[in-house]
Amino acid sequence: MTDITKEQIEEAAKKFIKDGATLKEVKGITNDELEAVYSLGFGYYRTGKFDEAEKLFQFLVLFDHLSAKYWFALGAVQQAKKMFDKAVSSYGYSSFLDLENPKPQFHAAECLLAMGDKGNAASAIMALEQYCPKNTDLGREYRAKAAELRKTIGEKEFEVGE
Repeated sequence: MTDITKEQIEEAAKKFIKDGATLKEVKGITNDELEAVYSLGFGYYRTGKFDEAEKLFQFLVLFDHLSAKYWFALGAVQQAKKMFDKAVSSYGYSSFLDLENPKPQFHAAECLLAMGDKGNAASAIMALEQYCPKNTDLGREYRAKAAELRKTIGEKEFEVGE
């Protein structure tokens, strides 16, 4: 193993700041390597090993903070662990990185409801309805789920532009 010098760390930090690079780029980690970690984390998630999955998803968002997929996965495991406030934050990052994906907004609304915050849950549903494409299977599926969740909240459907 080679020792990293202070100069190498400084150079990597400068590149990170100047170019907006992700840590994976600075460290030379490939997308395939990160996807292997994701697969392992997803396997843990599916089998209910949430602590292990959470650690791997935290690793992924650290090394590629610009991946909506990794932030969503972290939010999902946090939601499963009933860490709703953290899940809302992770889903928020995921949504910011991929506005047209309705899943983060929907699951954030679920978490907000679990915390008793109907107002912000309604806002998350409104964001889903505003940004989610109407003409895709995923969009139609999540718009229908959002309508059901809206009934739970007791809110009428928002009209874009209100």
